[in-house]
Amino acid sequence: MSITEEKYQQELVQADKDHHTPTAGAMVGHITANLLVHILKITQVKWFITGETTVFLAQNADNWIEKEYEFFNSINKLLVGEGETIPTTTQQVTEYTMLEENGAEKFEEGKKQLFNLIKDFDTQLLFVTRAIKLAKQEKKDVLVSKLCELYGWMKEQIFKGQRFLGYELAGGLNTEEDKE
Repeated sequence: MSITEEKYQQELVQADKDHHTPTAGAMVGHITANLLVHILKITQVKWFITGETTVFLAQNADNWIEKEYEFFNSINKLLVGEGETIPTTTQQVTEYTMLEENGAEKFEEGKKQLFNLIKDFDTQLLFVTRAIKLAKQEKKDVLVSKLCELYGWMKEQIFKGQRFLGYELAGGLNTEEDKE
């Protein structure tokens, strides 16, 4: 086994250990994997949505993609700076994401496609709130700050989407309090 392969295997062992402990770094691995998958899902909806929701996505999709990618980069930069492992392969992203993909959803009615994206924001909040708690325990103040910023931004996107759809703020969503 080469030295690079050996180092990678050690990283995988550490990541597995961290995910079973759990640590803030492990929880953030789920967050960054979710962000990448959500970016792909937003992109799919952006190109295939029809009906009145097209206007909403025209106004929001590119910003969502840009902001999620910014959070992905800044959070990963913080973790690497602290010596943490981050998902860097498709296999790891697939393993760590908790968002579900279904290519057939691009043919759904526009409001359903938008609502699915809103539900994904809500699912992501579960991991953000857990990571905030763990980062506070581990005294990772800069990470806490960035995660709180992500939390606030996602809550705002849920509000905007739910309002556009004519739903109550938590209508059809499982709030993070319900899932704890």
